[in-house]
Amino acid sequence: MEQKGTVLLVDDDPDLIACTSTMLTSAGYRVVSAQDSNEARERIKEGKPDLIVLDVMMGTQAEGFHFSYELRGNPKTADIPIILLTGVSQATGMDFGAEKDSEFIQADEFLDKPVNPKELFEKVAALLEKSEKQ
Repeated sequence: MEQKGTVLLVDDDPDLIACTSTMLTSAGYRVVSAQDSNEARERIKEGKPDLIVLDVMMGTQAEGFHFSYELRGNPKTADIPIILLTGVSQATGMDFGAEKDSEFIQADEFLDKPVNPKELFEKVAALLEKSEKQ
């Protein structure tokens, strides 16, 4: 099977990482994982991923938001597509969206947990295809 690209999964839930890694790997993606933004920085130094799937609530309730700002502010990582995954809507009752909150959310897509695998595959494929054309 042809490899479709490298996806960095950043989430503090090892079960979610295992499940999502298996799904993406079976679809032909190379998956690298990290449990927080510090570990993610190390993974990015080891090799720039084609896309990042990033949890919002890890060490703090907004760690993923802060890390996405950092990524967008760094010329070396600013072009990496980011999908934010979170249960923040369930935990806080707040409803976020990549388009309507684009000034606040530095990501290309925003998906609520639990993630629908088909929706995740579609978003990953679309963002990687768009990224290749740029």
